[in-house]
Amino acid sequence: MVFEGYMLRHAGWVWAVKGCYHPEGYAVALPRLVNGVKVKTLKEGMRLVRERFPQYLRFVEEIGFEVPLVPLKESEVLNPFEVKPRGVLRDFLTFFKDAGVTGSYLYAGNGTDMDVLSLSEENVETLRNLRRAGLTSPLFHYSKGEVEGLLETDFAILKAYRLTEGTYMGIPYTFKIVRCEDPSPASGLTRVRGEVVITQSVKPYSLPLKYLGRLDGEEVTVTSYRSRYSELPPGTKLYVEGTVIRRREFLDLDLDLAEEVRILELGSWSELSLSSSQV
Repeated sequence: MVFEGYMLRHAGWVWAVKGCYHPEGYAVALPRLVNGVKVKTLKEGMRLVRERFPQYLRFVEEIGFEVPLVPLKESEVLNPFEVKPRGVLRDFLTFFKDAGVTGSYLYAGNGTDMDVLSLSEENVETLRNLRRAGLTSPLFHYSKGEVEGLLETDFAILKAYRLTEGTYMGIPYTFKIVRCEDPSPASGLTRVRGEVVITQSVKPYSLPLKYLGRLDGEEVTVTSYRSRYSELPPGTKLYVEGTVIRRREFLDLDLDLAEEVRILELGSWSELSLSSSQV
């Protein structure tokens, strides 16, 4: 079984497994390292797949749109929970429950930052306590190549406030928590454009991220598998140009499909802490 945070070696490339639903024998995955060069955006990853592996693109009902399906029998699976970390990364992991290593430490054994994968939301409180104690610090720097979907100013503001991103002993970290849910089949897509108000932060720390919101007076569930949309507090207002997936139980405004996401107003992070106090 693979899910978000696992990686593959396939056809000479390193691929990042995306999401939680994967058809039998396949992984939904995007290129991460091609000829020694990191692929940093979804747009670039999909372009490479269309050029080199167009036969991998398939519509998957449970996901609701076309995705690359990489055959597992022709791939080497890289398991984040089998890595034996060293140095600062090893020390950082000792704070957490059920934590593994993804990113460059998983496929190359080294890196300039630490990408941690966990299945436990209990680690949110640990991250909060580490920040309060001054053992971790907010992350203020980033690569412009990372910016996608959001305006750069919004991208920077959100990154600096997150618990799941920061620095430890001067080294940047990203802490990815995955808590998969059963898929809800899709019946169609609708293009949307307008203001979305986040009314409840249901799963602001774990992937898939989930918020309740209102778009043009209609209730939608705002979702994402991307850390850049994590930890949005209630009361946040977004301008979104994107796609709503009509699912069996709800209308899914998937921010990962959006052409533009702009922050109009940020809610209070104290409200996010209160709404997530059960974590």
